[in-house]
Amino acid sequence: MIELRDVTVRYGDKLVLDRFSLDIPHCGFTALSGPSGCGKTTLLRVLAGLTRPEGGTVSGLDPSRTAFLFQEDRLLPWRTVSQHITDVLPRSRRGEAGRWLAFAELEGEGESYPGTLSGGMARRLALARCAALGGELLLLDEPFAGVDRPRAARILERLRGLGVPAILATHQPQVLAACGQIISLDGPPLKRV
Repeated sequence: MIELRDVTVRYGDKLVLDRFSLDIPHCGFTALSGPSGCGKTTLLRVLAGLTRPEGGTVSGLDPSRTAFLFQEDRLLPWRTVSQHITDVLPRSRRGEAGRWLAFAELEGEGESYPGTLSGGMARRLALARCAALGGELLLLDEPFAGVDRPRAARILERLRGLGVPAILATHQPQVLAACGQIISLDGPPLKRV
């Protein structure tokens, strides 16, 4: 179980998490649902160890063993699609790039550059890179933004097939419906509803 206890995070005068506590199962897929700006991304960043709370504790996970999908694709314009995958793989696994391109339905795009991809293709590449990196937990911020519903459903099933738990922040009803647990949130400051 991942446990947040009395976690407080503020950005300047804006209080985003105010003594926020939550238990999240460390298995299956858990969705964080709530309006834009309520604090879902901040919560994911705290879990990933990217944002340090000014108070409270987080236990039950090791941030160094998580893979984080940012809300922005964060693709390097000078690296090819295949290079984005091989960049996160250890040398012994570099031959797996094709597997991860197929995972994201990007076969045939290996030599393309991010500037030639549609928004949905770029998102799928960022997701494939995150999945290829691996870890004990996937933290996914809007993983299917710009991805059509049938393709998102297929990729979500492939994610589930990896056998790695995931926490997803999403607004998409079909993604919410596919998760074992939905945590409804509101804010700021962030609160469970």
